[in-house]
Amino acid sequence: MRWIYNMLYGKRLERETQAYLQQIGSESVTASRNGANQLLAKLRNESGPKMNLATTESGSPFEIPLDYAFKTGMITGGMGSGKTYLALGVLKRLIDLMPDNLDAGLGVLDAKADLFVGAMILLSGRLDYLSKHDPEACERLRSKIFIYDFSSRDPIGSYNILARWPDTDPEFFALNRADILTSLLNGSSDKLSMGGVTVLQKILLLLSEFSLPITYADDVLHDQAFRTRLLSRCSNEAVTSYFSRKFAEVPKATKAALSRRLEGLFSSEGVKLSLSGDTAPDLRKLQDEGGNICLINCFGKSITRSVRRVLQGLVLSDIHSSVFARRNKTKPFLWLADEAQNFFLTPSLRDNMTDLLTMARAFGSQCVLLTQDMTSAVQDPRLLRILHSNIRWSASLRGDPSDCAFLKSALPVTGRRTRPKVDPFAKDDYYSLSEERGMVLDGIANLPDRQGYLWLKDRGSEAIRIRTQDVEMPSDSESLEALQKDASIGGRLTPEMYAEIVEQRNQQWRETATQPDLESSLKQGYVQTEGAAA
Repeated sequence: MRWIYNMLYGKRLERETQAYLQQIGSESVTASRNGANQLLAKLRNESGPKMNLATTESGSPFEIPLDYAFKTGMITGGMGSGKTYLALGVLKRLIDLMPDNLDAGLGVLDAKADLFVGAMILLSGRLDYLSKHDPEACERLRSKIFIYDFSSRDPIGSYNILARWPDTDPEFFALNRADILTSLLNGSSDKLSMGGVTVLQKILLLLSEFSLPITYADDVLHDQAFRTRLLSRCSNEAVTSYFSRKFAEVPKATKAALSRRLEGLFSSEGVKLSLSGDTAPDLRKLQDEGGNICLINCFGKSITRSVRRVLQGLVLSDIHSSVFARRNKTKPFLWLADEAQNFFLTPSLRDNMTDLLTMARAFGSQCVLLTQDMTSAVQDPRLLRILHSNIRWSASLRGDPSDCAFLKSALPVTGRRTRPKVDPFAKDDYYSLSEERGMVLDGIANLPDRQGYLWLKDRGSEAIRIRTQDVEMPSDSESLEALQKDASIGGRLTPEMYAEIVEQRNQQWRETATQPDLESSLKQGYVQTEGAAA
């Protein structure tokens, strides 16, 4: 009878058994895909404008509500993995809505120029389009753009780091600036003493009272006549007392060490020109007004790595102060910061970032951090937990798996990944979910370019495998060059305008050729007298 049943039903039973086993094996895969599809459908059905960031493995568009762009996020990945491309996708969608369909602002802080240049290209394309289809809107958008490029010598974006923030305490301001400069400019074998830090703080306090740029610091150190001229107008008794009683005791070696650091900061002509300006950006006002675009570039061929970090730290300090001084918190503002691992190098920078991560949302500002290697930069486990706890979304592209360890519990797994078998006839054995997640995590190091995992933390417990969306970048190089060179856009100055401002300032504070010294005046008077007598 068994033989007869096998003849009649054996093959059918075998097929159905195999199908059943395959169904069991794919249940977790199906559940994961169904969960992802349900999430995507839910996001698409929400009201309001959308933003297409990427596509899923199946080729479906990954559309999310536009307001998700204004939530704190992090994009990690190695060089060439697609971090900048993903960020530009966000920028393009937002810029294309400006100036009339987006009452929110954007800021870019870049230390390697890719994101800055990409944003400039997108802006040039948008301005070119508006100039042909809506000239009035084009002019409105032009007035909303502010550019500070530390590598540019023409035009020049004035960024006087000693122009005090509105309503700030002078002592705190000077101490903050001195702390950033000394901690980031200190050489490994040439550390500034505490006395040197004090001298720098007092110099910055003196110069900042008159909003004079840091390029005058060397004059305060070595030019007694200039120093006396400032002190005669100084209203800070603590500063005048220090320079009259203690400055003479400062060792020459300390003064020389300060001079060397300042020379290093001004080694790039573009940096020197920017820092020599009369004004600094009012970042609080830029964020409060809504619809503004602020682009800041700290990279340049002649800007050393240490100077880039100093500039990043100074700008981050200004962003921190401006966010918590905001008066109109109803206007969302998004800061995109590349090379974000540099924001955790010193205690003061880490404090600033902790404040921004934990409290900036309440003031209407949020940030997206782009970084190659956050784990090695942030050695404090507590700070890493703060970072990972406060981001609302993350995109993990090809990179060091240790940077994505926080993502391990959210990685999609099947539960049916078989272990290697020595005996081909042995029963299949499967990895545990934890083991499989570890293998998927390790596989992040070998992902193709522009592929990774996108996790919307407040929408689902599982990340989704994605490929970044193609970004249509304008190819008109003439439009980009016109934007880069047009001083009427971005609140910048032509070299001629800049030279006139510097000349007026020098006439007020420095002895110039138009103000001869006493010896020259006496010689000229003697010659005129002798000529008349003859």
